Amino acid sequence: MSGWSIVGVVVAIVCVIILYLYLQNTQLERTQIEIKIPFTGKSLSGAKIVQLSDLHLPRQGVSVKKLIEKVAQEKPDMIALTGDLIDVRDDFPQEELEFLCRSLVEIAPTFAVTGNHDLNSGHLQKWEATLTSVGVRVLIDEADWLPIGEAGIVVMGLSEKEDFSSTPKPILRGVMIEESLRTKPRILLAHRPELFEEYLMDLTRVPALTLSGHAHGGQVRLPFLGGLFSPGQGKLPTFTNGVYYDPEMPAYRMMVSRGIGNSTFPLRINNRPEIVVIVLH
Repeated sequence: MSGWSIVGVVVAIVCVIILYLYLQNTQLERTQIEIKIPFTGKSLSGAKIVQLSDLHLPRQGVSVKKLIEKVAQEKPDMIALTGDLIDVRDDFPQEELEFLCRSLVEIAPTFAVTGNHDLNSGHLQKWEATLTSVGVRVLIDEADWLPIGEAGIVVMGLSEKEDFSSTPKPILRGVMIEESLRTKPRILLAHRPELFEEYLMDLTRVPALTLSGHAHGGQVRLPFLGGLFSPGQGKLPTFTNGVYYDPEMPAYRMMVSRGIGNSTFPLRINNRPEIVVIVLH
């Protein structure tokens, strides 16, 4: 093989790698799961929740307009934003954040909790004010009732903390929930999946379904191994993608979104940005 032929092969390989990485970081993947919520009968059957996590505006590779279009196509009954809407390393993305949240609220009731980047950005008050001003229900350690069809569901939100290790246990004890709602089926929005077992400790608040993110799918995903690294979990993390349950409480599930944007590590590999569609049964 001549020198020019070798150069051509190398250039072709490099181009393929660049194209692959571009698609991996900009092309949204739709993941649909069906989950049964205990003690609801048929009242919530077919209800649809769209979960978006870890956008890290303005460092997302996915077009915000395309993301909104994808969400609108689902015609959800609820939209859940499970933290890290913005990135701690950038100026506050006022225009993008407001446009995204206003558009989502026009599609369906939208609930949000903080992530570590939202908390540590230095813009937490502005973050909350922006979301609230366009109609997003920001849940700061509180719960709200969401009517769906002839019934409804309790939506709880655990806000991000500077140090969860010093948070009084059980960890959901600080979430304010009206006494009348404690007998109703509950969904929890909580950014950190590594605390899953702690979310199940308080039986007066234990959620039937937890929606989480933070792990970015392990950033790089390998066949049979899954994600390689996650903040809060380290190497070969346990909770990175999909549905999990505790063997002692198998009826209570957690859905971990791979998220949409990038954080410290700038690339996703075998780990496309994800919109999660949950159909309740």
